[in-house]
Amino acid sequence: MLDNACRMLRDARAAGERGHHGMVGLEDIYDAAFDRARFPALIEKLVGAFGAQAGFIGWSDTERGAGFQAEFGNDPQWLQRYVETYGEIDVMRPLLQSFPEGQCEAAHPYLQRPEIRESRFYREYLEPQGIVDNLAVNLIKRPGIMAHLALLRIAPAEPFTDDEPARLAALVPHLRRAVYIQSHLVRAADHAAAIHASSGASRQSMLLTADHTIAEIDPPLAARLRLRPGDGLGQGAIGALVRRAIERGEPVAAEIIEADGTALRLLCEIRALEPNRFGDLGAGPAPTHAAHITLLDQPRSIAFDAIAELYRLTPTELKVLRDAIEHGELAGIGDRLGMARATTRTHLHRVYDKTRTRSFAGLSNLAHRFGRMTDE
Repeated sequence: MLDNACRMLRDARAAGERGHHGMVGLEDIYDAAFDRARFPALIEKLVGAFGAQAGFIGWSDTERGAGFQAEFGNDPQWLQRYVETYGEIDVMRPLLQSFPEGQCEAAHPYLQRPEIRESRFYREYLEPQGIVDNLAVNLIKRPGIMAHLALLRIAPAEPFTDDEPARLAALVPHLRRAVYIQSHLVRAADHAAAIHASSGASRQSMLLTADHTIAEIDPPLAARLRLRPGDGLGQGAIGALVRRAIERGEPVAAEIIEADGTALRLLCEIRALEPNRFGDLGAGPAPTHAAHITLLDQPRSIAFDAIAELYRLTPTELKVLRDAIEHGELAGIGDRLGMARATTRTHLHRVYDKTRTRSFAGLSNLAHRFGRMTDE
């Protein structure tokens, strides 16, 4: 206990010193807005600027089940206890969430109320940590999205002064915008991930500027081609493939020999993009083309069970279909499955009838429409 008290005293003094000298610039807020990894550093600056010892910012989008949070100075063990036990009995949370959007409030006066101090939450969670005050604000309080900022003072620190909520209020519009920006980036990332997942592991993309510099590239494709954003396509085989597809305006296939001698067969499709003249000032030249690269050797399994269910194939008919498609020929089906040739032909013609195909070529074409994307 004495060690914890000494540590809190040192932290309080250090935070107090930062409070005299700490400054939070608008560039700090907007840097974090576009880079989630910078939010903890932003919280640290806010903690220092307001003489606090810990801080937290977070938002949640209940409609999409999305959100994020960042903190500084909080004890991880106490945070875990809050999640596991004390969140459900937090008597302060409904009170803090009742404040109007954008209104900064210090919690110290509310912490003096008898009903708060007598609560289990205060006695078992707030008091043992020595929490003296909480400068809190609901940055966003609207249907579907909630965002909250909290700056905590821990004993022996003093409560927040009357002018500090007003100081924080000056930053609230910018902090609110930062949360909105980050929420849109999360939404965009989710959308991009969904598109990538729907296109499958065999088809990956990169965005190119007019001088054939890579603006964005799917990570698996970047690893395979050893390219990254900011790289030029160069004069190698990949660059030649993409340039040829751009010039022709139609898909181009090529075989690329990798460093280890492995042959890599690629199909490149190009889609021209219309640059947004109101683009991001910090992002450099806007992409002019999207290059979609299909790895032709990427395995695609066939959903045979789905075919059987849709066309009501018997288990034996499904075995015949699977064997024919996987081996690419009909002559050896009977030998491989241990059937007489006449029996095999009977089952095969029933498959033709049920699937309304007339030949092995037609059956193969149908089966490959049921190709299933795989990461293998």
